[in-house]
Amino acid sequence: MSSIQVFNTLTGKKEEFVPINGNKVSLYACGPTVYDSSHLGHARKEIVWDVIQRYLRFKGYDVTFVRNITDIDDKIINRAKELNIRPDQLARHYLYEFWADMYALNVAPPDIEPRATEYLQQMIGMAEDLVKKGKAYEAGGDVYFDVSASKDYGKLGKKNIEDLKSGAREQVRSQEELKELKRNPVDFALWKSASEGETGWTSPWGFGRPGWHLECSSMIKSVLGETIDIHGGGEDLVFPHHENEKAQSEALHEKPLAKYWLHNSFINVSEEKMSKSLGNFKTIGDLLKEYSADTLRLFILQHHYRNPIEFSPESMNAAKQALIRLVRASLFAEYEENGGGFYPSKHYRFNEKVAAAYKRDKTLSEFHDEFVGSMDNDFNTAVAVSHLFGLADKISASKDAAERKLRAKALKDYAGVLGLTLADTRREVDRNSTEQVLALLLQLRQDARANKDFKTSDLIRNELAKVGISVMDTAEGPTWEKT
Repeated sequence: MSSIQVFNTLTGKKEEFVPINGNKVSLYACGPTVYDSSHLGHARKEIVWDVIQRYLRFKGYDVTFVRNITDIDDKIINRAKELNIRPDQLARHYLYEFWADMYALNVAPPDIEPRATEYLQQMIGMAEDLVKKGKAYEAGGDVYFDVSASKDYGKLGKKNIEDLKSGAREQVRSQEELKELKRNPVDFALWKSASEGETGWTSPWGFGRPGWHLECSSMIKSVLGETIDIHGGGEDLVFPHHENEKAQSEALHEKPLAKYWLHNSFINVSEEKMSKSLGNFKTIGDLLKEYSADTLRLFILQHHYRNPIEFSPESMNAAKQALIRLVRASLFAEYEENGGGFYPSKHYRFNEKVAAAYKRDKTLSEFHDEFVGSMDNDFNTAVAVSHLFGLADKISASKDAAERKLRAKALKDYAGVLGLTLADTRREVDRNSTEQVLALLLQLRQDARANKDFKTSDLIRNELAKVGISVMDTAEGPTWEKT
């Protein structure tokens, strides 16, 4: 098995990927805070980690992939207040929407998906242990991690501790009150006190709720152990979130939280990060009305995960047109679908062992080496995708039917490693287009009636009825409904 090189944010360089426990890989990626609809930036993060876990499995690793759900947070509480509903109702609504978006994007579900509200006792227990060990302290019903207890605080985010301000999220208390409570302005909350009537839970320090950073540390320990192979997320999480996770976990366990830290870059709009706070985002649901899931994936995967992407309608349309090249080439295959999107058939799992059958074809052997070489180089999907296009062009240029068929099947298999289905959606029509076509037919029928061409008028009406469209003439004009 060729070795994979990964860029470790902690060391700032590429390193050979060597799992802690033989062939087993523990992978944890921070999931969404479910307080609003997900946008293309969220899609990028989830697609990146989906591809990474798919490729690790392709290489033969036994992967346990964990993605958490933050279903309690100040953002959730504040949004729920605006809508006059309970925080758990809001979180549940957007969690279901997130799941639907991921399904539509062919993002495979994680092996484990813990929710913050399911791990409150573990969070409280971890905070208690840190207090007992002298690494944290209680102050006015809050509990703060003592950053001076972390020997290398700031190393992950390349920060100088003397220059840092508080890394905690918005607190319940005012900054003036916090200044009086904290020993050091950089100390961050493990537990935040709350007034009765607010969202919270009982704890040894009174009523309140956990700090954001404590969530992931507790979940990682509970479901994967004290040290994992890969911890990932968006680059905006490096500091303070991942820095604080690392500090509190390592202060308690006295061992590394993760061997490798990987972070994906942003999607920008006019050189600004796509974000809800800036209001410059398009939701995944809105984009899927205009583009196929494969188009969105291809747009994202044509860039290395550590490089920023500039979003524009022109770049999306370019990806849409490029995808057609791959789809047309893949149609030469008589491909038997194997359920590979979410739950691959137990009879067929494409991996390097299966790929050996393709290597008897010189073109496919060379393509395999190029594709794997690209992905082994810090999951460089941009180059891997370029090799998919190269293979597609060779398929289209080939005059040998058997050769085209074999290579087209390989194209679909290797595209599947990147989560691309290469489904032929060129003739799928969206609802808006369907309604416009129906409006045109109704107008043609009206014109026929006006010209006393009742044969044509009846023909249109009868043919529409055959496909379940009932046309009705009203005083306001014709209308239709599904039967």
